[in-house]
Amino acid sequence: MDMMSVALGSGPSFSTNLPSAASGSDLHSTHSAISSTGVPWATTSTSSLTSLNDYTNYPLIRQGDRTYLRDPENHYPLPCDLPEVHRQTLRSLMLMRVFGGPFCNPYLPDRAPKRVLEIACGSGLWSSMCHDYFARRGHRDVAFYGIDIVAIAPDLRKNGVNWQYKRHDLRKPRLPFPDDYFDFVFIKDAAMCPLSPAQQAQGLSEPLRVLRSGGILELWDSDSVFRSLLPNPAPARMLASKEQETADATATYTFTSATPFTNAQNKFLQNYNSWVEKAFDSRKLTPLPCATIGLAFNSEVDVLGNVESRRIAIPLGEPRWERDGGKDGSGPRKQLTPEQLSIRRTALLTVIQMIEGMEPMLMEASGKSRDEWDRWWTAMISDLFQKGGLANGECLEVSAWWGQKK
Repeated sequence: MDMMSVALGSGPSFSTNLPSAASGSDLHSTHSAISSTGVPWATTSTSSLTSLNDYTNYPLIRQGDRTYLRDPENHYPLPCDLPEVHRQTLRSLMLMRVFGGPFCNPYLPDRAPKRVLEIACGSGLWSSMCHDYFARRGHRDVAFYGIDIVAIAPDLRKNGVNWQYKRHDLRKPRLPFPDDYFDFVFIKDAAMCPLSPAQQAQGLSEPLRVLRSGGILELWDSDSVFRSLLPNPAPARMLASKEQETADATATYTFTSATPFTNAQNKFLQNYNSWVEKAFDSRKLTPLPCATIGLAFNSEVDVLGNVESRRIAIPLGEPRWERDGGKDGSGPRKQLTPEQLSIRRTALLTVIQMIEGMEPMLMEASGKSRDEWDRWWTAMISDLFQKGGLANGECLEVSAWWGQKK
């Protein structure tokens, strides 16, 4: 795979040739601005009562080796630091490979949008990749806008992107843009971003408000709990040949609501599932965004047309039924290419890094002491990477939805 390579030694090791949005001097500049706290604006002084309560100007706090949002009303569970940027970069590159590009909808390849909004843009990697996609097709005048609560993104204008960033808290009732402003609104991995109760009730109304008639809304997300895919699932029905070719090339499985799954069989993922469900429930977050986002799209039938979706299961290891040649063992063993192995290892790495990033929340939900957690973590890593603990089809489920505003 061009953007990911895997080296198997004492454990999983990955190197990524990052695109221009997250490489070289820009990442170095971002890291320099981060200072010893790990991120910009993290406060290390308690001398001022104002700074203690000023979550707007001092939004971040250090916990252990990681940096998190410090606003007690913002329950975003993941860190906001450079290791998390790297994790999200790997996840984004992997998703763009298994989906076949920076977006799934069929309306934009030959008709580039004029203005594109990336909500919860993080490092701005997706905007940079999307810019490159259109530029290769001769469309170099596309304007990209990104919003996020923390300004992690470098200045993409240095890399030739027509780019504007706005710092914005998604709990605010309105997006900071006028009606009918964008041709394409893209949201990726934003299910963990807390919303106000009013926004939760409004669903997709704000992204649709800033989208012009005929514009495209597309969302990508991943479930935060894990299931096991049962042997030899049939491809999703009515799948375009190009999409099936991508699935075959990446050794991933397209699925629908009718595809047979079972609960995760790995005991460590079972532990994690129970803890994350408990923790998310107390924070009013959903560990299963792939179901709720689909419902949100279907509830906008008066505003959105041509609603479609793609759902993909990425095995986190080599399922036993692949290795043994089918249900009865009579078929040939499925031999994975280096690229296919890289995709699965990348999926597993980003899952392990996600669990590591949620450590404070998961420790609280599990009731484990530091020593107990460290023992559980060590045993989990050994089981997943060295003892074949993912032989029962445990997978990362990722999904995309898109629709066109009427």
